[in-house]
Amino acid sequence: MGRKEMLFNFDTCPDRSGTESTKWTKYAGRDIIPAWVADMDFASPPEVISALQRRLAHPVLGYATARRSTLDTVLGYLEQRHGWKVKPDWVVFTPALVPCLHGAIRAVGAPGDHVITTVPIYPPFLSAPVLSGSKVATVSMKMDGGRWTFDFDTLEDTAKQSRAKVFLLCNPHNPLGRVFTRTELERLADFAARHELIVCSDEIHCDLVLDPATQHVSFASLSPDVANRSISLFATSKTYNTAGLLCGYAVIPDEGLRARFRRALAGVANEVNIFGLTALEAAYRHGEPWRQECLAYLRDNLDLVMAEVSAMPGIRIAQRPEATYLAWLDVRALGVTQPLETFEAGGVGLGNGVDFGMPGFVRLNFGCPRERLREILFRIRAVAEKKSSKS
Repeated sequence: MGRKEMLFNFDTCPDRSGTESTKWTKYAGRDIIPAWVADMDFASPPEVISALQRRLAHPVLGYATARRSTLDTVLGYLEQRHGWKVKPDWVVFTPALVPCLHGAIRAVGAPGDHVITTVPIYPPFLSAPVLSGSKVATVSMKMDGGRWTFDFDTLEDTAKQSRAKVFLLCNPHNPLGRVFTRTELERLADFAARHELIVCSDEIHCDLVLDPATQHVSFASLSPDVANRSISLFATSKTYNTAGLLCGYAVIPDEGLRARFRRALAGVANEVNIFGLTALEAAYRHGEPWRQECLAYLRDNLDLVMAEVSAMPGIRIAQRPEATYLAWLDVRALGVTQPLETFEAGGVGLGNGVDFGMPGFVRLNFGCPRERLREILFRIRAVAEKKSSKS
C-alpha cells in the first residue's frame, strides 16, 4: 500500500530571505544554497503558529513565567513519549540550551577543571568549557561494527589523566545522528559514576528519530542514581523548528545541583521568551501529527542523501544517521585542504568539520524541500567529480 496522503506541505516552504534568518542571511546575494546551521526550512506546525497569533492578540508583552499548564505539558510529554516520570520542581525553564552548557559547567566545576566530551560534536560543546574558564578534553568517537560509538578505553585514560567534573553528552548525537542504546548509556553511566562526573545530556534531537527500529533513551531515565548525577536538556526548537523563539528547559533531579545550576544562570540567562513558552506548549499538545509527517518526509530525504552520496567519488557517510536531519560527510578522500570553502565555491554552504573538532568532514542539513535537496546534492556531486578528476 502507498503512503497515505499528507496533511502538511513540506515540498513548498516559505521564502526565508529578508526574515532575519541566520541560515539564509549568511549567503545573501550569493548563489550558495545554505545547508549548514541546524534549522529546517519547513513552516512550523499550524497549531504553533495559531497559538502565537492568539498570544500576540494580547497587547502586553512583558516578562514571562511559565504557566502551570506549560509545566504540566512538559511533565506529560516526558512521561508519555520518553517513559520518564519527572517531578515538577526538577524542571528549570531557560532561554536556550547553549547557556545551559555554561550553567552545568559552572555549577559543578571550578576554573581550570576539565570538561570531557567526544568529537566530532556540536561546536558549543567545545567552546562552552573554554568560555566558562575550564579546559576541554576531547575523545574521538570510533567506528565499531559499522556504527559510531564511544571509545571507552580512551575515555578511561582521559578521566584518569584530567581534573574533570563534567561529561557533555549529545544524545541523539549531533552531527553523527547516533541514538545511543541503553547498553551504551549504562556503560557511560558506570564510567561517569566511577570518576564522579556529572553528565550534562543534550537531548534536543530526541524527537527526531528516523530509524523505526531505534528508540531514544533519556540518559537520566536509566535509574534514580544516574538521574541524581545528571542535567538533561530539552527544547522544541529542532523538532518543531522554533529555534528563534529561544526557549528550552533543563531537568535536574538533585536539589543541590539544581540550586547551583540556577545560581550559575542567575542574572545572565534566567529569563524565558514569552512566545517560546507559548510555542512549546502548543507543539507538545498539538504537534504530533505534524511531527510524524515531518519524520516521514525526512526519512525520504535521507534515503535520497544516502543514495546520491554513495555514487559520489571521494565522499562517504560512514553510518546512516538514526536521528536528526543532519548527515556527516567524510570528504578527506577529495584531498582538499579547505572543504568548506571548496563547497561554497561550488554553490553549497555546509557545516565546517573543523568547528566540530574533526577536519576533513562537512555537515549537511537535509531538512529542506526535496527539490532543493536534489539541487544541493547535484552541486556537491559536481564538486566531488571535479576534484576527483584532478587527483
